Amino acid sequence: MDALACLPHRGWRVVSRHSQKRASMRGCSRLWIQSTAARQSLTIDTSPSGQQVLLFTEFIRGTPMRGSEMTEGKHENRCPLSAVDRRLGDVHRHWHEAERGYFDPESFRISIQTTIQTLRTVTFILQNNKRLFTDFDPWYESWQDRLRAEPLMRWMVDARNKIEKQGDLEAHSFVRAEIMASYYEEGPRMEVPAELFQSPAELINGISTEALRKHVFKDGILRIQRRWVENSLPDYELLDAVGIAYGKVAELVADAHRQLGLEPPSTMVGDIDRTEGEGSRGGRLPCMIGHGDARSHDVWIATGQPMAIESRAIKFDRESAEQAATKYGLDPKGIFPSTDPAPEATLNGLFATARKMFSVDGHHDTIAFLLKGARPVNLRQLALQEHGEKYLVMRMLANEVIKYGADGVIILSEIWSARYDSSNPYRRAADAPEREEFLSAILVTKTGIPVQQLALIMRDGDGVTLGETQTLRDQPQIAFAPIYAAWGRAIPNAWFEATTMGARDASSGEGTTTSV
Repeated sequence: MDALACLPHRGWRVVSRHSQKRASMRGCSRLWIQSTAARQSLTIDTSPSGQQVLLFTEFIRGTPMRGSEMTEGKHENRCPLSAVDRRLGDVHRHWHEAERGYFDPESFRISIQTTIQTLRTVTFILQNNKRLFTDFDPWYESWQDRLRAEPLMRWMVDARNKIEKQGDLEAHSFVRAEIMASYYEEGPRMEVPAELFQSPAELINGISTEALRKHVFKDGILRIQRRWVENSLPDYELLDAVGIAYGKVAELVADAHRQLGLEPPSTMVGDIDRTEGEGSRGGRLPCMIGHGDARSHDVWIATGQPMAIESRAIKFDRESAEQAATKYGLDPKGIFPSTDPAPEATLNGLFATARKMFSVDGHHDTIAFLLKGARPVNLRQLALQEHGEKYLVMRMLANEVIKYGADGVIILSEIWSARYDSSNPYRRAADAPEREEFLSAILVTKTGIPVQQLALIMRDGDGVTLGETQTLRDQPQIAFAPIYAAWGRAIPNAWFEATTMGARDASSGEGTTTSV
């Protein structure tokens, strides 16, 4: 518990936004650790409302870092590759300068080109230190072959040569407008030069059916996003392309440390070690994932009001968690099986705990857990007011999956269930008169089938009870489509068929059961 007491806690909720949100530099950095022991740490994200979330933090313990953090000055003296590390850090800073200058064409042009040029010098400095290695040439040649096989990395070399020998890149600013009215990336979309963008009306006019149009007007989100694209790299947003290239070079630098018998630099976000997710991020820093949200403007089509996801921090302390444990009659040490490495064992423990919490409170918050194996590494309380907000939040949760290198996700919530009505194909279960209410926990993993546990909620006046726990396997869980996309996992055909054939509630995109 002591390892958790000072961690920041955040939750997502959707709020009106009346001014343009600008990109800002996050607290990501590389840090050198004197000890070879990795720190297992946890970020707890919550809103101020719930003892339920506070109690879950008591269940998840981080392992304090052994050894001491090496200051930058000590690193300069002790690491033979400190010049390489420092130059890679310069690339990170220039990348954020480009991010901050995204809406100023001249500032963005200077910063993004400086980032590309600086990234190329990282490998020059590494080659200049080849004397430190026993077999540098064959090792480095294998890396060169890998990087040359990447079209993006070949483009980076050509771009650097063009900047230095011919002039500026031919970058152009575009506006992308798209409608999000499901969990799939299937909404109508257009991309035009920024100065020509007038109205998204033609997107809505292009919707095929009246029923779908009504659904879009009720629950759809219009996302308008500024994008810089270079003529010779049309399939990439430019800042994202450079972030991906940074990750490739960062992986090379990490391997160079290993070749010398050194621990690679750790990735720190504030005082939290986020090195564990580097493989999932492709070597990128967490701040380089999902950065497009900062230059996006989201509008709820039903009202025309701007929407934004707000993350609020509150202080968590041990006393609050102990009070919550007493309230629910739970032993924080008993929730997770200590010997069972299966994610489903975590699902079982969480749902059993959720039942106890529900029995006391008469309700349960919507909480998402990110897993590495069976171990939760992050949790978030999702305070959702309208159905369309889920389309944004699940996409943001998918970015968090990448940042943490999570290979499993569990969402605890209350849901509605109702039979599909072919005469009203986009009706949500929450709007059906014959709906039923359930306490639910859904587990999806990077390789396994979805598993869901359910218990019928029976209300009688002020009283409430839960039915027996049911377990469903391999059911379509369409709300998790963005998570599957983050893992590079194909959406099962059964999920699409469940929507189009009416076996599921198409209006929610989640199936017969719809979260409230």
